[in-house]
Amino acid sequence: MSENPIKYHEDSNTYITRKNSYFEKDINIDGNLIVGQGSNFWKDINVKGVLKLGKGTFVKGNVRADEAIIGARSEINGDVEVAGDLKIFDSVKIDGSAIAGDDMHVRPGSKIGFAKASSIMELVGKVSIKEIESGTKVIVRSE
Repeated sequence: MSENPIKYHEDSNTYITRKNSYFEKDINIDGNLIVGQGSNFWKDINVKGVLKLGKGTFVKGNVRADEAIIGARSEINGDVEVAGDLKIFDSVKIDGSAIAGDDMHVRPGSKIGFAKASSIMELVGKVSIKEIESGTKVIVRSE
């Protein structure tokens, strides 16, 4: 199969990957990136724009973006660092740290090693975070 797993939408400067895509090298995107569900990344993802990871995405490396949405049941072995807002959906596992330059929203069932938000961190339902940066404003609410 020689089809390219990444398509480009020029009007919105957005790259889109097919679902169940597989990448062995670092991904560096100057624009937005929408990742199809069930994709696998063996190295880092660096996006100068908005990153939207589909459900069940697996990343062995680190994730860097201007803003990010991490889809449900995704797993990241490294760190997640965004300059703006970070949204983490249900049952996401981040082994390293999750750092947001603005707001961070975390949905139920998620597990994070270390978390820090410059503005507000909102935790919804049962969330497991081993350590939160002191001074971070945290809002906890039930589902």
